[in-house]
Amino acid sequence: MNGIYETKARLNLLIDNLTEPDEGVEEELSAIRKSLSEVKRKLTKYDVPSGLARASQIVNDYMNDVAKHFPFEKGYKPTNLHFSFEDFTLYHETPGDKKIYLRSMGSGANWLYSHVSLFLALHRYFASLGDSCAIPSVLFFDQPTQVYFPNFRRDDAPEFNKGKIQEIEYGEGKSEKIDEDIEAVEGLFSQLSIYCKTVRQESGFSPQIIVTDHADHLNLSDGIDFETLVNGNRWRRRGLIDPV
Repeated sequence: MNGIYETKARLNLLIDNLTEPDEGVEEELSAIRKSLSEVKRKLTKYDVPSGLARASQIVNDYMNDVAKHFPFEKGYKPTNLHFSFEDFTLYHETPGDKKIYLRSMGSGANWLYSHVSLFLALHRYFASLGDSCAIPSVLFFDQPTQVYFPNFRRDDAPEFNKGKIQEIEYGEGKSEKIDEDIEAVEGLFSQLSIYCKTVRQESGFSPQIIVTDHADHLNLSDGIDFETLVNGNRWRRRGLIDPV
């Protein structure tokens, strides 16, 4: 019985200590509030809200310029993507002013094209800022074609082969489906190549886009030889890290 009373007494003591104001914490909180107030005061001369609004509009224009070349589902055409620098939300706005956020945009292809469109748009905007922007002109995409070839880990052939991919993904037949998927993949890589040309024309330099993927020997619509982009850097036989 004595043990119960002792435990109750210790609990009451702990509760009392928790409810007592900590002068050190209050002083620290007061200092933080004062510092925050000073930062807000300094930011007012930069008109940050208007700057973010302008940046969002530019990025939205760039984004939809890219997105219109991707095969989004019919319900997302014409594309009307919006991105906010305030809360980093991305959504498609319908003609009826309904906002369809990325999390609700259906297929993996929609997700892929939305992300790629946004990343290219952000990168193009940063490049347009020139020396006033410290963000490097490099983009990295890992396995973007996984949307179309989800079983790529089973692709252990020495070369990328349409027949092998068709067998892995769809089994016997369905050649039309594999042709559609490869056409979509070629369209994606074509837009990456076109994007680099566009930025070079606008900003005087070409950004670098690094893509790790197993798709190979693609035909690009902009006339660029895919082989010049790969430049012999294939990892199927030697692995990602070359010990030589």
